[in-house]
Amino acid sequence: MNEPQGAHRLHASLQPAAGDHSENAYRKRPGEILDRFERGGHADKVDLLTGKITPEGHAVPPGERAKQAELNRQWLKAERERLQAGKGEPLAYAIADAESGVKQDALDRYLKTQGKFGSANEQDLKAKAAAAQEYAAKLAAEYYEAGGGSREAAENAATPASRLTPAASFGRGDFLPTTKTDMDARGWEQCDFVLVSGDAYVDHPSFANAVIGRVLEWAGFKVGILSQPDYTNPEAFKALGKPRLAFLVSAGNLDSNLNAYTAHKLPRSDDPYSPGGRPGKRPVRATIVYCNMLRRAFGKTPIIVGGIEASQRRFSHYDYWDDKVRRSVLLDSNADMLVFGMGETQIVELAHRLNRGEQLKEITDVRGTAYVKKDADYLESPEFTERFGKPVYTLDHENLLPPREAAGGRQEAAVSPASRLTTPASLDRVQEHQTDDPNQVAAYRKNYAVAFKTIFDQQDPVRGRPVIQRTGKLSVIQLPPARLQSEEELDRWYDLPYTRLPHPDYEKHGVPAWLTTQHSIITHRGCMGSCTFCAIWMHQGRTIQSRSPESIEKEAASITHMPSFKGYISDVGGPTANMYGNYCSVQQTLGACKNRDCLLPDPCPALRQHLDKQLDMLKRVRAVPGVKKAFIASGIRHDMLIDEKTNKGLGDAYIENLAAYHTSGHLKVAPEHLSDGVLARMRKPGLHKYEEFKQRFIEASKKVGKEQYLVAYFVSSHPGCTMDEQIRLAEYFKRNNWSPEQVQDFIPTPMTPATAMFYSGFDPETLEFVYTPTTMREKRRQRALMQFSRPEFHGRVRKALREAGRKDLIGHHKDALVKPGNEEDWDDDNPARPAGIGAGPKTLKKRNNPYRGKKPRGRGSKPAGKSRRRR
Repeated sequence: MNEPQGAHRLHASLQPAAGDHSENAYRKRPGEILDRFERGGHADKVDLLTGKITPEGHAVPPGERAKQAELNRQWLKAERERLQAGKGEPLAYAIADAESGVKQDALDRYLKTQGKFGSANEQDLKAKAAAAQEYAAKLAAEYYEAGGGSREAAENAATPASRLTPAASFGRGDFLPTTKTDMDARGWEQCDFVLVSGDAYVDHPSFANAVIGRVLEWAGFKVGILSQPDYTNPEAFKALGKPRLAFLVSAGNLDSNLNAYTAHKLPRSDDPYSPGGRPGKRPVRATIVYCNMLRRAFGKTPIIVGGIEASQRRFSHYDYWDDKVRRSVLLDSNADMLVFGMGETQIVELAHRLNRGEQLKEITDVRGTAYVKKDADYLESPEFTERFGKPVYTLDHENLLPPREAAGGRQEAAVSPASRLTTPASLDRVQEHQTDDPNQVAAYRKNYAVAFKTIFDQQDPVRGRPVIQRTGKLSVIQLPPARLQSEEELDRWYDLPYTRLPHPDYEKHGVPAWLTTQHSIITHRGCMGSCTFCAIWMHQGRTIQSRSPESIEKEAASITHMPSFKGYISDVGGPTANMYGNYCSVQQTLGACKNRDCLLPDPCPALRQHLDKQLDMLKRVRAVPGVKKAFIASGIRHDMLIDEKTNKGLGDAYIENLAAYHTSGHLKVAPEHLSDGVLARMRKPGLHKYEEFKQRFIEASKKVGKEQYLVAYFVSSHPGCTMDEQIRLAEYFKRNNWSPEQVQDFIPTPMTPATAMFYSGFDPETLEFVYTPTTMREKRRQRALMQFSRPEFHGRVRKALREAGRKDLIGHHKDALVKPGNEEDWDDDNPARPAGIGAGPKTLKKRNNPYRGKKPRGRGSKPAGKSRRRR
């Protein structure tokens, strides 16, 4: 190992066994001083100011503490001046181009296409930035008016350059290093790990890069954060130098494609995880781009990828934005290893084993990881199968692709008649044509559903086995998910010394995502629900892992000390708030049931809802001094609360408590749809359970003297939803005088059962054919029907109703969805426009319309001699 000169690697001798991160593993030896700086942490300020320790972390005898305290104060002052001197100095990076000698390759060409279709106009961005600054100024002004600072500071806070973070008690030294200057202030010559992230650096437990960074710091390693580097320039990735052990790469809290584009493939107007909400700070497919840039800059330095983007793309996956099946992100990124799931236990074990001298490519036995090998025969060895079980092979990547044309027009492999229905050039472009018949589905697309089911069945930490997928001569190998974490472990991760603030570099603009999460508390992980459109149960699992009430109470107390806190905790919950403390003995011992849903058609009798434990936890949070209200904003699973068999008869008590103390006037629930057939494909309960819960909640609100409402979420164009089903839902809204604002158009994200249905046309669980709205025209019409009352959708709704044979819903009678008028579907009027790219009818001015007066060409055009006009 290459140890930094003059730095004794204390954690190397403190860790007796790889993967053991219990408290006993970090006990110092007799007579040995535990140097906190060498461990990558900070000396406690109270201990420094009272002279109990030196800046190096050494203990001071009682008789010398007064003298040492004065020396420590001088040292702290000098350190602050040093940090301030280096603050805000931008590094001059050269632009990579042909003149500089940097070779232009496929990556360069790809990067040049980023932003090709534009994003929000400058006026929209300025309006969003002004709103964010106005809110920031309000927070700061209220803080200073309450005695938190001077009037001069309050006046400065009202300016456009106001500080979003009024907490002056935290400085750069309280965050993980982001520059060489920060490293120098800590006396570091080299980081052990450099974490490259597509998100801005917010030191809060809701942000993945902060959690992984703090966990590694706790484990005794030096960690630097490289947030949103210039992805067009390899030199930007050298800001913190080469790490001693490895680079850690994550696209951020969201998939970078999902972060950049809407369900209709339109560029999003903002990025809540970037400073000021401004888009364009990260590339699309950030994991691939970052890794390739690191390879350019540092060659064969070990790279470990993780986060939701890499985790959900570890096998061959359908990519909605490319409209095709892509191979594993491990192959495209050229990373050495992938950590999937939440990642704390895996990264700690990997860190200690790398520190011990093992090579990353030789580490093949860490649960919750995936990697690429040429030879996978060792997986069949008795030693390996005894630990992880006999490996399972899923279909090869090539079996999920359309057959290629061989010389002379012959196809390389035998294909079914259905495969010959379309031309080879568009075989895998499911968004270009609507499939209504299972005989129209090519065999390779059905293979995708089969392959997904094989992978899906092994994603349980108890019964899961290794999964192998061959791609050419290489094999992508995924080991079983990481073991379940105990209550003590979860408490440890959330009790780490987060500042709960954005990095000081963002003080002028702030990070919008932090505004909504700064006063929130995560109580548990996992979800017993099995919604097919959701990635949580593939990322966190179906088994609930909860924190202790004491840890949650402690975090609530820490929130009350934030200067921006006004007495209101915005959310106390998790993926589903009312699953806190839930337990199933079967899941803990045998794993989640393979062919049995935990909640459908009714909650499983083996499920134990510990609503009493959650009620007690919420009561303790409300009792924390300074807390006026603690809301539940993360949503609840309403069907569980009305099931008396598993909730110990506490359902009504929980609903009443919810109405009295934890609702801000509106409570989020997600019935998703009306049709039992569509809900069955979603794996969601019937609408009658929502209606029953709604009645109970309204009665409970009246009982506590409040008038409160439910905010219901619905999904349009989900697999299984035909136009007739969507019209039925629109009629339901009309009968109930309901105009839903919370509508989400289904987005096929990688590694979810619904995405497998979208691409393959078959339910991977049953292999039944599923009608799925795949074309952009069908998706837009279904969304318009859900919001039929909005004038901008009237023309599209009329056209959809007429083509569906439901002209009876167009008129002036009480049951009509829209009044008679013009039909308009702007996507139909411009067939040459790429799906999802461009603006709608409001911004498509006649004088700027390139299609006006021209005969349309390409898919969907009419024969020559016939003009195409708006109707």
